[in-house]
Amino acid sequence: MANTPTSAIRSTVRWTFSGQRSVALVAVLIVGVDIALGLVHLLVMALFDAPNLWRVDMDGSYGEAFQYVKYVWVLALVIVYARQARNWPMVAWVPLIVYFLLDDSVQFHELIGYWYSTQPWSFGISVVSAETLGELAASAAFGLVLLIPLVIGYLKGDARTRWIFRVMAVILAVLLVFAVVIDVLHSLVVDIRILDRGIGFAEDFGEMLALSALVLFVFRLNVSGGERGFATPPAGVASGVAERSAADSNPAVVARSRHAS
Repeated sequence: MANTPTSAIRSTVRWTFSGQRSVALVAVLIVGVDIALGLVHLLVMALFDAPNLWRVDMDGSYGEAFQYVKYVWVLALVIVYARQARNWPMVAWVPLIVYFLLDDSVQFHELIGYWYSTQPWSFGISVVSAETLGELAASAAFGLVLLIPLVIGYLKGDARTRWIFRVMAVILAVLLVFAVVIDVLHSLVVDIRILDRGIGFAEDFGEMLALSALVLFVFRLNVSGGERGFATPPAGVASGVAERSAADSNPAVVARSRHAS
């Protein structure tokens, strides 16, 4: 049977969760917080104009802060996996993750978009304002630069590493659909209150779920049923483990160890 996108997604989901109780528990915790924040947002928005802290679609909110935490988790897990598995091409993801974290908190592309819109030579395209066009251009420029180490890492990686790159790229593509495409759509309806609130929530809640999926995937790379999920230990480790295991199972060695203690 052909390896269709649907079957590839199913096999990746099975690999992530099948027999992986630790991954399932982390998923319940992370996605549970996402859902709780989303429900609080909907509840307070339905009852009254919620303070920004409780709205997932507002900068400086609890939902936004949780996104920063998830980016830090992804960064740490990628670095740990690259070091422990000696999979150095994975380090190519570090600049992109750092950029996403900084852009989410400092809002690079939005600042550039605003600056562009204030220039006398700025322009928009049809219904796309000059500010939105500037944001898109800034994001595209940063993306092209950060794509270079990823392409190099992909070409230098083995088959497993390339599969990891593809999965992470798909997850980030979903995140970018919400962060860029839905964001542009949102900018077109900001004057219509119900659409502004609805699309704004969908945009940010979708980003939250996509980033949670990325956290779970890179977490799964590092663990396997509570054990390290690497195919083989680094050179020299396997022999050391075998020697210690043999020594521990030798009655004479055990007896001497007990006598010494």
